Amino acid sequence: MKIKVAYDITFLGKFFSYSDNKVGVYRLTEELLLELLKSKKLDISLTSLCTDTPAFSSVNCQLYYKHFPQKDSCKLINTFKSKFYLNWFYQLCISTYYSKNFQSLPKYSWQSILVRGFFKLLQLTSLTDYDNQQIFPSKNYDLIHSIYYKLPSKSITGNTPRLITIYDLIPIKKPEFVTPPLTLYTQDILKSINLETDWVVCISEYTRQEFCEYTGMNRDRTFVTYLAADQNFYHVTNQEVINNTNLKYQIPNIPYFLCLASHLDPRKNIPHLINTFVDLISGNSSLKVNLVLIGTTRYKRPDIEKTLQQIAQYKSRIILTGYVPDQDLSAIYSGATAFVFPSLYEGFGLPILEAMQCGTPVISSNVTSLPEVVGDSGILVDPQNQNQLKQVMLDILTNTSLQESLSQKSILRAKQFSWEKCANETVEIYTKIIEQK
Repeated sequence: MKIKVAYDITFLGKFFSYSDNKVGVYRLTEELLLELLKSKKLDISLTSLCTDTPAFSSVNCQLYYKHFPQKDSCKLINTFKSKFYLNWFYQLCISTYYSKNFQSLPKYSWQSILVRGFFKLLQLTSLTDYDNQQIFPSKNYDLIHSIYYKLPSKSITGNTPRLITIYDLIPIKKPEFVTPPLTLYTQDILKSINLETDWVVCISEYTRQEFCEYTGMNRDRTFVTYLAADQNFYHVTNQEVINNTNLKYQIPNIPYFLCLASHLDPRKNIPHLINTFVDLISGNSSLKVNLVLIGTTRYKRPDIEKTLQQIAQYKSRIILTGYVPDQDLSAIYSGATAFVFPSLYEGFGLPILEAMQCGTPVISSNVTSLPEVVGDSGILVDPQNQNQLKQVMLDILTNTSLQESLSQKSILRAKQFSWEKCANETVEIYTKIIEQK
């Protein structure tokens, strides 16, 4: 008998049209789903149940499902019923927006502009905030899994067991790193969890410990499943491929340190990395090395802008590539002298595994969950000690044998993590929850 799981894809629906947001939670939600669909023990239905805006989320998730590569292996259940009888209207918008006739229109034709504008209006209109009736056939499912958003009301889910994934408690423990609305929403997420009847899966032992300490939830009702890097990340050994990819993003053909992190997020500690790098090269004029920062530049960070202004004479040595799609990341990772991740707080630290899978030496912070990921296969440093980070960067840059040793360790370490392993452990969690019921 298969376990019937309602797997919430609200996050995938919300962000699937934004190419530079398909990282972090988005990647986890999709990668785990693709692996779970391979299990013969599960019968998975996709849903947008865990949301405060059912109409809006229903539209977005249907759009995502139309492009989902494995939609033949699962079904999308509609958990939204329009109070104003507008389901037909939403369906019309979806079918029109993705029809072959519409997609073949020139992007700037008046028909295309009209339909695209109308569809965006639908997504942004406050109408969907009020058109928010939720339905869910709870008796048809053995388990509900929310991958990010708060758990729905018990009046909707009934006695169906509920599992939620917790990534970190940054908005609660370090609210200065996030916006106030995110702190408030994280509080809502925690309030939605019934400590006596619900279940929680965390992405690191560090997060699990913090969660249990903060909420008082019994540790027996919590689990840990580690994340993994996508299989598309691999060690590129063809130097021509690396050079051509770097040229595409205007990365000069000299050694470079690499960091992949959202420039919007202050906990990524980017100004500290920039200042450390400038301290390194200003004190060693003979060093030929650059710093490459990958991450969307759609948003501006005043502290980073100020830091770059202060070191204007070295600005040419710091390359901001903007968002880089996955198909180009392996080459950039593989070509780096080292991947530097001086984050102040992480629930896991997925970019580290991506770098390791590409055979890149890793320098990482020694705080929060990061030592769990790095193990003894990289070099851990105090994220607030500039001299320590500078010395490690110099050691790796000038010591070829150290580079090679760390590269080999990185590849071996990355093999200990996989989405298949994560999915298998998730299936075991589902099984345990059903047995407890």
